[in-house]
Amino acid sequence: MAEKKYPSLAAYFDEVARQAVEMCTFCGECVDHCSSYPLSPLKDKDGREVMQSVIDFLKDGTYTEDVYTRAFTCAQCGHCSSLCPQELDPFVIMEATIMKLVESGKKVPDAVNFVIPENVPNLVGVLAALQTKPSEERWLKKAPENPKPVENVVFLGCEPRMMPHKIFASLDVFDAMGIDYVTLAGGELCCGTPHLLAAGNPALSEKKARELMENIKAFSPKRVILVCPGCYRQFTEFFTKFMDLDVEVTFFTDLLNENMDKVKFTKPLNKTIILHNSCMAQRTKLADSQTKALESIPGLKLVGKELGQEKFVCCGGMANMTAPDIGHQLGQAMVDEMMKYGADNTTDTCPNCMFASYMYSNKYPLNVRDIAVLLNEAMGGKVYEDKLEQLWKCKSIDELMDKTRENFQANGFPEEM
Repeated sequence: MAEKKYPSLAAYFDEVARQAVEMCTFCGECVDHCSSYPLSPLKDKDGREVMQSVIDFLKDGTYTEDVYTRAFTCAQCGHCSSLCPQELDPFVIMEATIMKLVESGKKVPDAVNFVIPENVPNLVGVLAALQTKPSEERWLKKAPENPKPVENVVFLGCEPRMMPHKIFASLDVFDAMGIDYVTLAGGELCCGTPHLLAAGNPALSEKKARELMENIKAFSPKRVILVCPGCYRQFTEFFTKFMDLDVEVTFFTDLLNENMDKVKFTKPLNKTIILHNSCMAQRTKLADSQTKALESIPGLKLVGKELGQEKFVCCGGMANMTAPDIGHQLGQAMVDEMMKYGADNTTDTCPNCMFASYMYSNKYPLNVRDIAVLLNEAMGGKVYEDKLEQLWKCKSIDELMDKTRENFQANGFPEEM
């Protein structure tokens, strides 16, 4: 059966709110199992009453501060998604609540503005400019006029640009496999995730989605390859609600697993690595694909496959921006759990989770390594310097400026920014 289409992304979330109002019984299951609720200012309140205040707000706009607090202390981990006895998705209801808060005139937390790709400065743009000169970029920022058709379009998304070594390793692996592709970067192009989940603006999110698909389809590809689970969720869960994609959507570990006959390993890694299955990887059913790709690497001992599956841990997610005290407690708990396994490296495919891990890399020997980086190394490929790791080791802003000045100046960023 074809998935139901909505006239707009906003109309879909209106339907989410309507169903929540009609079907929620305020049982409190979603609150009782929430990662961030016990850490929030609402922790001593009855979760059933707080959830009722959320539903009342969705029903007729009755506003209390509890609604705002509940919405913006949500880590957006989705742990609650499978728990509702009414088969509602409390995670998506929280997203609908953020949208209605914004629609009613409430401002999002200030830090959210720092993750919107069009804003200057923004987090990804600054961190990318600190590490990479324009001359080093191996991607297009948008499709040219009348481009040559290719079989695959690799869309990098916004956040992976913070980790250029991850991108370069991924593209080296695709090259070694003989895949026909062109690469589009996030930034000017965006899947719309920040506009939707962080800023509560479904209209702008939809606009960015349509712009992105126009740029992808300009190459007449068979498929689009994604390297970010957040982008993958946007493509597979939201894009299909309001438009026909007419292109196959594939995550890069799925592509790797399908083409392992083209992979030539030359260097056993002899590493013990812990895999943190991110919230988005779980939601989009990518965990098995990630595990299979890692288990194909000779010499690699994989531990902690249950993290994010049987044993739920969250990096702090969006709460790292909207409620940092809560986000950092969740991130600390994640790292503490990971350290129990005795791994000498940690891996993930979610750039948000990886970024959260970097924040603790000075305190713990995490050695954050992306799956593509590990694959490329085992294939005898180039080992790219992890410049983001080096940035975290800087002892002062002056040291950071000295290390990166050549890069950010080449990108036209003044030192004050």
